[in-house]
Amino acid sequence: MPRIRGWMVVAAVVAVAGCAAPGPRTTVISQDKLQSLLAARFPYSGRLGPLFELQAQAPQVRLLPTQNRLGTAIQVQVTERLTHAVFNGVLDVDYAVQFEPSDQTLRMADVHVNTLNFTGVPERYQAVVQGLAPQLAERVLDGVKLHQVSAKDMAVVNGWGYEPGSIEVTPAGLRITLNPKKLP
Repeated sequence: MPRIRGWMVVAAVVAVAGCAAPGPRTTVISQDKLQSLLAARFPYSGRLGPLFELQAQAPQVRLLPTQNRLGTAIQVQVTERLTHAVFNGVLDVDYAVQFEPSDQTLRMADVHVNTLNFTGVPERYQAVVQGLAPQLAERVLDGVKLHQVSAKDMAVVNGWGYEPGSIEVTPAGLRITLNPKKLP
């Protein structure tokens, strides 16, 4: 399957609009495309402190236009490193999306954990899961890259005199506004 290039859509919109009077341009990345972009970042493996290994996979993206946020449910598996006990669960988060110009990425921002449910967690870990795990998840996920815009795509947008502006979640998807660059 060819790799999705989210900003190629942006470049096409700017190209078609190039004959019109200068002004902001918008493009929408559909929920299906957002799902594909995020799924490409998984599976994820990492450590949660010295005692736990984390596996995350199968993200399911949903649009939350009334809150101007995206939501994602992620299947997670945590393995205790000492006993090798395995706990399966679901992490449900919502977050804003922002463009980071320094590395040309779309990133999670202001992450909020809605639920974090694990099955079979021993009593001795319940306090950690219920108290600390959501806070840890919010810190770990805040700023996570959702998509890297290619240098080629950014060069096209910049060459036509535009730069990324606001990002909004709508019922149709993620709407990205391209603003004309201000003249010096």
